[in-house]
Amino acid sequence: MTHVTRTGARASRWCAAVVGAALLLLATAVVAAPVPGGTLTLGITADPITLDPHASAYANTYLVGSLNLIESLVYQQPDGKIVPWLASSYRASSDGRTFTFVLRQDVRFTDGAPFDANTVKWNLDRIVSPNFHPGGAITALVGYTGTTVVDNRTVEVHFKDPYAPFLPYAAGGVLGMLSPKTTPTQSVAAVAHGAVGSGPFMVSDYVTNDHVTFVRNPDYNRKAPWSDHQGPPYLDRVVFKIVPEPGTRAVTVQSGETQMVYVLGYGAGGGAILAQLRKDPQLVEDTRPFPGSAYLWLFNVKAPPMDDVRVRQAVIYGINRRAIISAIYRGLGSPACGIVSQVLLSDPAACSYYPYNPAKAAQLLEEAGWKMGPNHVRVKDGRPLTLVFNSLNSGGGDLPDVQPVQGQLADLGINLQIKSQSIGGFADDNFRCLDHAGTIFLRTNDSDTLYALFATANIGSNFNWSCYSNSEADRLLAEGRSTLDPAKRQAIYVQLDHMLLDQAVAMPMMDELSVWVRRSNVQDVRYNYSTYPALSDAYITK
Repeated sequence: MTHVTRTGARASRWCAAVVGAALLLLATAVVAAPVPGGTLTLGITADPITLDPHASAYANTYLVGSLNLIESLVYQQPDGKIVPWLASSYRASSDGRTFTFVLRQDVRFTDGAPFDANTVKWNLDRIVSPNFHPGGAITALVGYTGTTVVDNRTVEVHFKDPYAPFLPYAAGGVLGMLSPKTTPTQSVAAVAHGAVGSGPFMVSDYVTNDHVTFVRNPDYNRKAPWSDHQGPPYLDRVVFKIVPEPGTRAVTVQSGETQMVYVLGYGAGGGAILAQLRKDPQLVEDTRPFPGSAYLWLFNVKAPPMDDVRVRQAVIYGINRRAIISAIYRGLGSPACGIVSQVLLSDPAACSYYPYNPAKAAQLLEEAGWKMGPNHVRVKDGRPLTLVFNSLNSGGGDLPDVQPVQGQLADLGINLQIKSQSIGGFADDNFRCLDHAGTIFLRTNDSDTLYALFATANIGSNFNWSCYSNSEADRLLAEGRSTLDPAKRQAIYVQLDHMLLDQAVAMPMMDELSVWVRRSNVQDVRYNYSTYPALSDAYITK
């Protein structure tokens, strides 16, 4: 008995030693030093249009550049927490009108210019300058009254009224810091294709509608807030390859032509493509919910017949959104409830709005005077019920929900005409409120996204493509922006969400997921709260 016990003890010690050695080997393999060098090629959906964060209205600008090329005062972690970045610390005044940043002293732009308090003032003043044509950045500085340079490393950013969303906006990329040395000497086109930042990479070349190439910034000597290491990135080069057609994009990552692709719902058969990629054992999926608005069909409330709320409501009741998402967007999102995505604004009551009800839709159209006419198209005063839909086509076809919606509206007696065009014409026509409907997904990290979409001040600029003007909505938008208590802010935006749903200014289609698929030998890609990829820690194993 004693002998067996001792033998058992020796065996246990032997097993423990073997297991311990195996675990040590495994741990050593897991924590092995990243492989330096190499090129990472990413397939993305569309050209960024511009790398200037202050001028852009396009998400791909920030997807490409906001963590890799251009840095910001603060960073928003995947869990939503805001932490210092170019600022070493920050604080907000008790009245929410002044934000003080103490800046790092070890930052230089890739042109050698130092980052200091005057840099912050120059960048923010540039956005509001009457001589500059800003993009979405202007909505991040509503009520901005100026920046005070306290000393070389301290700035105070001032607003007329309490401004609750400023820190999320400062972390979102639109207020990224450009070099005050090079940028003023560049033309608009030169900044667009050669923006100079302080990030871990810098621009090497940019060929419109083909690729954007970043190269390693060898002088980057800091630890980014998402990073596990201090110093330059491991990769020598990053290539963002523009591949609009989603099927082609999928083929590139399976063949190894790209090592990572963006699998966005904006493309024919996106859900089926994702399902196919999931079967490949050499591929890994990174999925996070998008913060921002839902993916919306915006309705032009000024253009007849969409100026009649009954017609707008009928369109929403008449679309089986759940079936469309299940059929074509599987794995890329879930049916939207409200105007704002649920990850930003949890509003379960919004989910009870507009269940699929074609009988209710027909009733509303009848009440609005639209009677069924010849060829199953409704007419009123001798005019057919025709709507023009402004459809974004970046080269991979119209969005995959467009034709299903067109078919379901045809069943109701509504003739939906699809005007398919590239991003330039699409955006211009939306800004002019030229058509009856268009689509948008506005990625922002605060519920104040509703300001960009529906404030009267943004008709003809930014994203009020509904041409919606409502004094009560404007009041609530201002109140939400100036309310500092989180619970009270939430209640304001829920109220506003319901108002916009009642007035049917948009049809919430889907709460989207950000889905990246990469080859399994691509390691340590990080993502911020906005789901943009940070590549300073990324490396490729052999």
